[in-house]
Amino acid sequence: MVGQRARGRQQRQVLGPLTSGLAAAALSSTLLADSSPRPQIRIAFPGPASTLSLPYFVAAKKGWLGDLRVEELFVTGDANAVRALLTKDADIATVALINSFAAYRAGAKIRAVSSWQPIADYYLIAAVGNGTTVRDLIGKTFAGAGAGNLSDQVPHLIMRLHGLDDSQTRFVQVGGHTARLQAVLGGRAQAALVNTLTAYKGVRDGRITIISRVADEIPNLGYVWNITRADSLQDARFAAALQVLITAGIRGARYVLDHPDEAALILSERLPGVDLGLLKVTVQHLNSQRVWGVNGGLEPNIEEATTRLAVELGTISAPIAPSEILNARFVDAALRDLGRFSQ
Repeated sequence: MVGQRARGRQQRQVLGPLTSGLAAAALSSTLLADSSPRPQIRIAFPGPASTLSLPYFVAAKKGWLGDLRVEELFVTGDANAVRALLTKDADIATVALINSFAAYRAGAKIRAVSSWQPIADYYLIAAVGNGTTVRDLIGKTFAGAGAGNLSDQVPHLIMRLHGLDDSQTRFVQVGGHTARLQAVLGGRAQAALVNTLTAYKGVRDGRITIISRVADEIPNLGYVWNITRADSLQDARFAAALQVLITAGIRGARYVLDHPDEAALILSERLPGVDLGLLKVTVQHLNSQRVWGVNGGLEPNIEEATTRLAVELGTISAPIAPSEILNARFVDAALRDLGRFSQ
């Protein structure tokens, strides 16, 4: 379904699993029929608009994409975002590092080219009355996104890091961040792992206690990358468009740090049902955690820490070296123009 156009942006909502083959061919035929000389990139997002894409939203709003036309595909989950990329329904996909590792180990020829939010901003939360410390979570029921997802695995890992027995902890699968919060508020679960916006929404309503900030428990835990097919990087037209997108995203990340209230206002246009005051608080907390890709988001130490975690969690069998999966040529080119940013 083709939606609104604004500042050269085209948005398409994809609510269910993508079908490859005929769907991909139909989309490709449509794009080939477009004789516009303007460059275009199709981005697959793993869910509806969220804070993890804020630097991109800022860049689009400020006009830093220039003549680049971006088509936004919102799909359900990281697996479908990867599928959209591999079936060529999308040119790049915003995907969690853990899922990128799994796809790479499964044989997908992908490369990470940038990140708007390379550092995870997860919080362990619990319904008020269910404790205030990690120890209080022993035996509790967590709302999660499904087996193998970090929303299930990270709580187990944190309890083990505290020397606690996590064997009695159980999970119910409910879906994304908002669904997990609702499960906790509704009594279906007592605790969950959620992002900053979701955590502080519950705190503001007086019904949620923040147990722990995951960044304090697991430093350098990676969040998302923008990945693309390795072979597409040989296409000069695509490479030029990608350079514009990556440079603009870095400018956007820096702008979020320097102008948090305006960034929150831009975010509110993407999340019209969310209170602006809550978004301002959220951006301030995200800025304090230094989560943004102000230098492109491809720091090798984050990749190394997260790939080791993926091995520990059993997501992949062996670590992946940064040189195998990172392609920093576009980030490096952007930094030659913009300079490095010190946080």
